[in-house]
Amino acid sequence: MSAFANLKNWFLNTWNIHFVYNPYFNKIEYDFDLIQTIDDVINPKITKIYYSIKRSNPQKYSKQIQKYENLSLRIQKHNETVSRINFTNKEFNYNDIVKNPDNFTYDCIKMYKETSDLIKSFKSYDKQYESFYEKANSLYSHYSDILEEYHLTKKYNQIIRCFNVIGYIDCKMAQNSINELDEIEKKINSHQIKYYLRESKDSLYAYVRKHNQEYIENNKNIPLFDTIDNKSLDGEQRESALTDEMANLVVAGAGSGKTLTICGKVAYLLNEKKVNPNEILLLSYSKLSAKDLQKKMKRIGVDLTVGTFHKIGLEILKETRNKSFIVEDQYMAIIEKYFREEMKKRPNMLKIIMTYYGMYICPIKHDKQYSNKGELYEDLKKQDYSTLKSLLISLTKDIDKKETIKKERVKSFEELAIANWYFIHGIEYKYEAPYIVDVSTKDKRQYLPDFYLPKYKIYHEHYGIDKTGKANQFCDEEADNYVNNMKWKRQIHQLNNTICLETYSYEFSNDYIFEKLENMLKSKGVEVKELNSEEILNSLESIYNGQQFKSFINLVATFLSLYKAKYKSVSGFEDLLNYSYETSYENKRATLFLTIVRDVYVYYKEYLFKEGKIDFDDMILDSMNELDKTNLFKYKYIIVDEFQDISISRMKFLKKLISHGDAKLFSVGDDWQAIYRFSGCDLDIFLNYQKYFGASAFTQITTTHRNSQELQDIASTFIQANPEQYKKKIRSVKHLLNPIKIMYYKSNKAAAFLSILKDISKNDNEANVLLLGRNKKDFESISLDNRIYKDFKSSKEGKCTIKVSEYPNMNITYSTVHGSKGLEEDYVVIINADDSHLGFPNKMEDDELLDMVLSSKSKYEYAEERRLWYVALTRTRSYTYLIVDIDNPSMFVNEIVNKCQVLNPETNDQEVTAISCPFCKTGKLILRKNDTNGNSFYGCSNYPYCDYTINDFKAVKNNKRCNVCGDFMVIRKGKNGLFYGCHNFPRCTNTINIS
Repeated sequence: MSAFANLKNWFLNTWNIHFVYNPYFNKIEYDFDLIQTIDDVINPKITKIYYSIKRSNPQKYSKQIQKYENLSLRIQKHNETVSRINFTNKEFNYNDIVKNPDNFTYDCIKMYKETSDLIKSFKSYDKQYESFYEKANSLYSHYSDILEEYHLTKKYNQIIRCFNVIGYIDCKMAQNSINELDEIEKKINSHQIKYYLRESKDSLYAYVRKHNQEYIENNKNIPLFDTIDNKSLDGEQRESALTDEMANLVVAGAGSGKTLTICGKVAYLLNEKKVNPNEILLLSYSKLSAKDLQKKMKRIGVDLTVGTFHKIGLEILKETRNKSFIVEDQYMAIIEKYFREEMKKRPNMLKIIMTYYGMYICPIKHDKQYSNKGELYEDLKKQDYSTLKSLLISLTKDIDKKETIKKERVKSFEELAIANWYFIHGIEYKYEAPYIVDVSTKDKRQYLPDFYLPKYKIYHEHYGIDKTGKANQFCDEEADNYVNNMKWKRQIHQLNNTICLETYSYEFSNDYIFEKLENMLKSKGVEVKELNSEEILNSLESIYNGQQFKSFINLVATFLSLYKAKYKSVSGFEDLLNYSYETSYENKRATLFLTIVRDVYVYYKEYLFKEGKIDFDDMILDSMNELDKTNLFKYKYIIVDEFQDISISRMKFLKKLISHGDAKLFSVGDDWQAIYRFSGCDLDIFLNYQKYFGASAFTQITTTHRNSQELQDIASTFIQANPEQYKKKIRSVKHLLNPIKIMYYKSNKAAAFLSILKDISKNDNEANVLLLGRNKKDFESISLDNRIYKDFKSSKEGKCTIKVSEYPNMNITYSTVHGSKGLEEDYVVIINADDSHLGFPNKMEDDELLDMVLSSKSKYEYAEERRLWYVALTRTRSYTYLIVDIDNPSMFVNEIVNKCQVLNPETNDQEVTAISCPFCKTGKLILRKNDTNGNSFYGCSNYPYCDYTINDFKAVKNNKRCNVCGDFMVIRKGKNGLFYGCHNFPRCTNTINIS
C-alpha cells in the first residue's frame, strides 16, 4: 500500500482513537475528543508523509490536509494545556501558600484557579489533577479569609508572646490583651474554615511571667538601686521595687529593711518611670511611723504625701463637707470608763456582766485526755481558776481571810462556774472541806467533797462524766478509777446518811446545769437569792483592778474594734446573734458576751455624739462614701507600710481610693508580726491578698539586718509551726552562739532579772536593754525589789524608763510586746515567760469569740499570741533573755528550750526534782518554807491541786518507797529498835525491817 493510501487510511480509520502521552507520570491517559496519537507531537513518519502530500497534490487532499492541520493545531493546544497544567501542578504548593499568603499575589491565586479549571475540559484525569483542582478552587474561593486569618493569627500570637512590649506587664495590661484576643477569636470564628493553629489564651500568662522576669533581671543592676538612702538594695529588695503589678504584696521578715524597700520603690517610680510626686501616696498606721517615712523620703530627695489612713480620711471629709472634725483618739479610755462608771447605772447589765464573768468567762473544752491526775494538775497550774470569793478575799485587809484564799482555787472551769454561781446567788459554800466522817484508809486519803453548804449540811459533787457515765477526760485505767471513785463516794454518803447533790460535765453542754442545780437546792430548802445591784457592784468594783478583769475589758475592746471595722451600725449585732456554736453553753456564753459588747458599743456611740466627735473607723468609712464627690485624692501609686495591720474598714477605704484614681497598690508587711487584732487588724486580708485586691504579685524580702542567723533559725521554726501563714526562710550574715538565754526562777523573779543584767554587764556595762512584758502590769512582778524602779510614768503604750541601782549606766526601757513593734535594741529581756491564764500566751484575750467578727476563723491555737512571742524574740540585735518560772514555763518556752542556753541550771535541783510526788505521780518535790513558822518542807510542784507535803529530808534523799501506797519510807524507832515505817501512817501501816 502506498504512503498516501496509508495516510488516507490513518485519517479515515483511526479518527476515533487518540492517545495522550503524559511524560511526567509515564502512563497513558485517554481522551475521546481528540483521537490522535501523541508521540513527539506527531509521529515523524506520518509528518514526513504529510509534507509529501502537501507538496505533490495539496488540492486533491486539501480536506485531509486541513483536517490534519486542524488536528495538529488541536494537539499542539492540547499539549500546551497539558504542559501548563502539569507545570502549574508541579509548581503549586497549597501548604506553602497557606503558610505565608503574603508571598503570593491575588493574580497568582487567580492563575491557579484558571489553570485548575482547564482540568475540567478533560473527561478523565488522574487523581492528582483532582486534588489540584479542589485546592486551587478552594484557595481562590477563601483567599480573602485566609489572608485575614493569617494576619489575625500572626497578631494573636504576637500578643500571646508579648512581642513589642516594653516594661513590666501588669494584670490590667494582660487583661486588655485577653480582651483583644477575644475580639480576634470572634473574627476568626466567623470564617467557615480555620487555617491556622493558635496557642491557648492561658499561655499568655506564662509568657507574661517570663517577660516580667526578664525585665526584672535586665533592670536589677541599674545604678539607682546602689545609693538609696546611702545604702545598696539587696537582690530581693530590687525585685520588689521593680515589680509593677496593679497590686503588689511584699512579704518581709523582721529587720529585713521594709522601709528601705519602700524608699527604693519610690526612687524607681520617680526616676525611671517618671511618675509625678503628687501621684504617689504613702500610708502607714501611726503618726510616728508616718513621720519616720516622711523623714526618709526627704533623705532621698523627695517630698511626698505621707500620712495615716485616718489623716487622709479626715482630709477627704474636710474637702467634701467643708468643715473640721474633732477626732476621738481615746478609744480604750472610753471603754474602761464604761466598766468603771457607766455600768454602775445599769443594774441589768451589772447582773449580765457578773454572770458572764463568773460563769461563762471561759469556753468549755472536753477534747483532752489525761493518763493520771498528775497530768491534769500540770494543766490546771496553767489556768487561773480563782473563784469570785477568793478574788474578793485577796483584796481584803483581813489577814485571817487572806489565809483561806489558797483553798479557793478550784480544779476546773466547770467547778469555777459552779462556785461562782453559789457566790452570785448568795449561798455560802466551802470548797473541798473534809467530809464530816473520817473515811480515810491506807489506800485512800480523807474524802474531800467538791462543795459543802454548812448552813444546810448539804454536799455537792460535780462529776466529769458524759451521758454514758464515762470519764472521757482520762485514759483507760484512770478513767475506770474515776468512775469507781464516784461509786465509792455515793456509797459513803449512803452509808452515813448525808445529802449529796450531783451534777455532771455533759450538763454544761446543754446549759441545763444551773437550772437543775437551783431546782435541786430549792427542793432541799436552800434559799436561793441573787445578789442585789449594790452587792454585785461592790463585787465587780473589788475585782475591777485585777489583771483578769483587765483582760476581760481588753477582750471586749478588741471585739468592738473588729466589729466597728466591719459594721457601720448597731444592727450588725442582730447578725452575730445568729452565729451558732456546737453547744448550748457556748451559745449562751456568746449571747451574754454580745449583750455586753452591744451595750458598750451603744454607750460609745452616744458618747461620741454628745461630744460632737467622730472616731477613726467612722472617719475612714464616711470618707470612703464621700470620695466620689471630689476629683482630688487621685493617685497612680498607693504604697502601704506595715500592711499586716490592715483592718476591714481600712481595706474597704483602700479599695475605694484605688478605684478613685485607678491606682496601683504596693503593700509591704510581715504576717509573722500581725499582733494588733485588738485594734481591728484582720490577718485574713494579708493572707488572702488576691481575694481582696484581685490579680497580684508576691515578692519576699528575707535577709534580716537585725538578728543573727542562729536566732532566726529558732524564731522562724517556732512561728512556722502555724501552717496558716506564709513560709519563708530568713537569712542573715550575722552569727551568734546561743542567742536566746533562759534564766529560771522559783519565787524571786526580780533576782532572776538582776542576774541577767549581771550577765549583760560582762559584755557591756552601759548596754541598751529593752525589757518586755506581755501585759502592762508585768513589770510589777520585778519591781517588788526596791532596787528596780520606774524613772518616769509609763506612756499609754506601756513604755517607760527603768533604773536599777546596781547598774546606773545601763539604759533600760520597759514596754509591752505590743508597744515594742518596730523597736530594736542591743539586748532584750522577756519577763513573762510563764504559763498561766494571763501569762504568755494570754489565754483570755485570745478567746474564740473573736471569730465572730474576723473574716476567717483561725484553726491554730493561740495564733496571735504565737506571733506576739515571735515579735518579742526578734527585737534584739544580739541576745534575747527569758525569765522563766521553773515550775510553770510557758508552752512557748517548752517549744524552744532545747535550742536555748540555760544560764542557771543549778536552780533545777536534780537530786530533788527528779523525785516524783507519791500522790499525783507527775508532780516533783520542791523545797518550800512555811509562811507561819518559817520551817522548810518539801511540797508537790502541782500545789494547790496536789497538797502532798513531807518535812523528813532524809527520807526524801533516800527515796525508799512503800510497796503498798508508794509514799516514802521513813526511819522510826520502836520497841525492838529502828525500822522503816510508811510516811502515810496511819492510813498505811506498812513497815520494813531495816536489816
